Amino acid sequence: MKDIITESKLNNIVKLYMDATYGDVEMNIDKDDDGYIHFFSRKDIDSDGYPVRIAHRNKSGTLWIDYSFFEKMRGLFGNSVGEGIEK
Repeated sequence: MKDIITESKLNNIVKLYMDATYGDVEMNIDKDDDGYIHFFSRKDIDSDGYPVRIAHRNKSGTLWIDYSFFEKMRGLFGNSVGEGIEK
């Protein structure tokens, strides 16, 4: 018997995984002219006791993703970089 996973069910699984791994994601916006937006994990804490930044974005919309976060997503969604980014 095959189980069919709909896109909405897959999205629910991803949300559960993200919540279990990273908790609420906190967004901070720099007040300087660069206006970077930073996304921090509330569950993933570094060795100095600070939340880990999982991504940041500049005013022009370019998004930088932390490599360890990306590796986890790539492992979850597929083996290629394209598949990991696309999901």
